[in-house]
Amino acid sequence: MLPDVARDAGIIGAGGAGFPTHVKVGTPVENIIVNGAECEPLMSGDQWLMENRAGEMLAGVSAVACEFEAKLKKRPRVVIGIKKKYKKAIEVIGSAISGSNMEVLELPNIYPSGDEQFLVYEATGKIVPEGGIPPMVNSLVMNVGTLVQLNDALGGAPVTERTVTLGGAVANPCVTSLPIGTSFAEIIPQLGPLVDDYVILVNGPMMGRITEDLSEVTTKTMGGLFVLPKRHSHVRRMRRPIATEIKLSKSVCEVCRYCTDFCPRFLQGHSLEPHKIMRVINYDRDLDTKTITSAQLCCECGACDLWACPMSLSPRVIFREFKKKLNEAGIKNTHNNTEPKIDPQRKFRGIPTERLTARLGLTEYDIRPPFRDNPWNVTSVKILLNQHVGAPSIPIVEAGERVAKNQQIAKIPDKKLGAIYHASITGMVTKTDSNSITIEKQ
Repeated sequence: MLPDVARDAGIIGAGGAGFPTHVKVGTPVENIIVNGAECEPLMSGDQWLMENRAGEMLAGVSAVACEFEAKLKKRPRVVIGIKKKYKKAIEVIGSAISGSNMEVLELPNIYPSGDEQFLVYEATGKIVPEGGIPPMVNSLVMNVGTLVQLNDALGGAPVTERTVTLGGAVANPCVTSLPIGTSFAEIIPQLGPLVDDYVILVNGPMMGRITEDLSEVTTKTMGGLFVLPKRHSHVRRMRRPIATEIKLSKSVCEVCRYCTDFCPRFLQGHSLEPHKIMRVINYDRDLDTKTITSAQLCCECGACDLWACPMSLSPRVIFREFKKKLNEAGIKNTHNNTEPKIDPQRKFRGIPTERLTARLGLTEYDIRPPFRDNPWNVTSVKILLNQHVGAPSIPIVEAGERVAKNQQIAKIPDKKLGAIYHASITGMVTKTDSNSITIEKQ
């Protein structure tokens, strides 16, 4: 059974969410949508996979389709969403699926075209309900990296590496495959930073985060690392504290409603209107429960603050704080409109990715880096046990124990949602605790 294969291989969503794949492929749907949009600016990993491992990706999605067909008694529709500008990927995949029941959906080069709700609507014309997930409209969205991993798992290989884009202000940008748990301290020096005072952007500039901690490690959901000057405008923007955001909002918000007009969830017909929530913060207006709790519908894509707001305010950061407080108070999402209506302006309000990248001041780093084929000879790895959605995994090895690459080292807690983890290098376990397992290469 495919769910067992995915579970035993430790596959979780490679697109960033980290939801255990064995659960996703255990529920058959009529529409399988492959996410090849690579939503975030600067990223190239999925594009490389589609061009160079298309056969493995298609074998993975075929396995899912066969699994679903056996349960549904009919073949599900398979749609592969790829940005129009990825011409080589479209050519390679188009040729490979010729004569099959799969189809390529060419997507515009806009943000957030890789959002799963965006993809579901583009591929099926259906709108995911408020607070809902694609299976609610008989659809499943899977990242190209996840499908390559699924194919590898069918051949007996668990997830121990991750395709990552490495770039920014460095001399040697690349797309490469890194062992899970590799420390940033072993990666960044090999890239040749071009600035002395730098920070690291983890994942993309829209939904990623900034760190200076070189002891951090790669994970199954990490798609990119980018070196940026510490005083870069985008870095300063991402590091602005919530107290500053609120003060700025109270001072200069124009109530122009651009944050709402460009909100992907609002354009999908969901009852999220960021400008109204900003009124709550700024003017103590619209203090009704419906307005405040609608913050729970925010997907934190960054369209409101990094593109729409003319005053460079950040509704997203404020919503994140709202959601945190609502969660702490035990207040769950009450917005569940199952029949939202698409906004007629949606087709005109996609955010051009190239212009967005320029707005962020990152155009000089927006390149197509080469693939680094030679292996990374890391000295140690630290496998985090909470990379996935669900309960942290439980170590099944102890300090002093020798492990081989691909060997299982952590299990899913009984009767819990979780993921299995494997050694990404051969070596000696030097430390285990409830959060991680450290392996030194020998």
